[in-house]
Amino acid sequence: MKLLLVAIHIEPSARAVPLGPAMLAAMLDRELPSALDVEILDLYLEQSAAVCVEQIRCAAADFVGFSMYMWNRELTVEIAQTLRCSDPGMLLFAGGPEVSLGREDDFAGVMDFVLPGECEESIVPTMEHLLAGGLPQDLVTPVSGKPVEDLSRLPSPFLEKTLDPRDYEGVLWELSRGCPFKCDFCYESRGHSGIRRFPMDRIAAELRLFSEAGVDQVFVLDPTFNFDTERAKEILRLIGEIAPEIHFDFEVRSESIDEELAALFASIGCSLQIGLQSVSNAVLKNVNRTIDPEDFEKKVFLLHEAGAVYGFDLIYGLPGDSFDGFCASLDFVMGFIPNHVDIFPLAVLPGTRLQETAPSFDLEYQSTAPYQVTTSPGFSAADMARAAEMASAFDTFYNRGEAVPWFNMVLQTLGWAPSLFVRRLVEWLQIQSSFESTVELQKQFVVAMLTQEGMESLSTLAVDIVTYFGTFEALNEEETRVSFSHNPIALLDLLSDGVTELDALALLLPEAPCSASLNIQDGVPSIRIHDDSL
Repeated sequence: MKLLLVAIHIEPSARAVPLGPAMLAAMLDRELPSALDVEILDLYLEQSAAVCVEQIRCAAADFVGFSMYMWNRELTVEIAQTLRCSDPGMLLFAGGPEVSLGREDDFAGVMDFVLPGECEESIVPTMEHLLAGGLPQDLVTPVSGKPVEDLSRLPSPFLEKTLDPRDYEGVLWELSRGCPFKCDFCYESRGHSGIRRFPMDRIAAELRLFSEAGVDQVFVLDPTFNFDTERAKEILRLIGEIAPEIHFDFEVRSESIDEELAALFASIGCSLQIGLQSVSNAVLKNVNRTIDPEDFEKKVFLLHEAGAVYGFDLIYGLPGDSFDGFCASLDFVMGFIPNHVDIFPLAVLPGTRLQETAPSFDLEYQSTAPYQVTTSPGFSAADMARAAEMASAFDTFYNRGEAVPWFNMVLQTLGWAPSLFVRRLVEWLQIQSSFESTVELQKQFVVAMLTQEGMESLSTLAVDIVTYFGTFEALNEEETRVSFSHNPIALLDLLSDGVTELDALALLLPEAPCSASLNIQDGVPSIRIHDDSL
């Protein structure tokens, strides 16, 4: 008989890897190798339910299991309801966060049964029961919601060749499960204290496989990678020895960073994400978190000095927070010149402690996915909308626009806080038409703001800086010719010498219109200035 495990991803990307279904498939391949044919199907939110149903039906499976998250819940339910009518003999079930933590009854009539919690151990007896002719209603409900205590018992989908990393743009790499912290808005650690870790020999073997397969990017699934600092250092050394050519994305805690760890992060290709959420201890206390701003600054400075790439997470709409408080948090993190800042609205996820305490904070939130807060005593609906607009504008201008090299130069010239800059950007975007590129958006906005502040004479210099860095960020091996108002080589020399104020640069660098060809040679930026008089 055949089992089809379905993963519905947000969009095609390097993160769209069906690791959860592959973990189940690897377990079934090991325990029931001849009794069951297991196949994995990748689908995407951009596909219609009809298209997804057709692909599922083409697999001709007896059992279909869905990996359900809040982002794919609606589409998953629609698919299941259609299959229920068109293929009544097909047995449907679901696992994942949306069916866990006491939410099993939400899917009565849609799924034949659900597998809450971590399913690797419960999937085997479940399929044995069904293969023997047992009925879904005879399964123990919940079948199992308990975490897998000993992760060494689980087969690796990569090492067992259930999942071939060469078939995907990136890899999701699970190093541990659980979390030692008790943040109220997260259910990572609920119901289980401490961290469970995969064995180091498995980690080393998977690293070798990734390197041999030519993997470019690995997203590490470990919410507190450096909580055990010595283990983190051991893994980073392994990466440096086995897979130095791969880029890794880590989630880390600032409290556990030391000088050696910062140097190890900087020694490999990686980026770090630090979940700050808010700079206010009064706000963080409401969600069972805390921050020591001085220690945070000290630890981030270690990363900065080592040359590691890092970014932050911020959440707006937290209980006790306000729009002004959110802006203060944005101003705080931008003072560290981060590579990126991801900004999210607070979500009151089912099964979390925040769901229990939300009434005491008068939080109003969506009853269905994505469960986002809509209003609170300190954060009106209008303020939530303003923060959302700021988050979107910031993501376009700073994150995707990769404005790190020059953003603070413009801020200092204008004399603005980062949050004021973003608020002005939101206002400006509301009256502008579309742009052919993010670089064009950046140049036009910077010129508009400098002009507004009576600094129009600095505009051509600012445009040259944005043009130079923006062009190189988008470059490949091909040469690109662009125009400058100043000699770009002389401009770069001054920047390298530490002259970063626009007005000082304007005094030292006369206008000299020219065109130049930019390209990347052996990973190094190259500039060739043309004589436009010929």
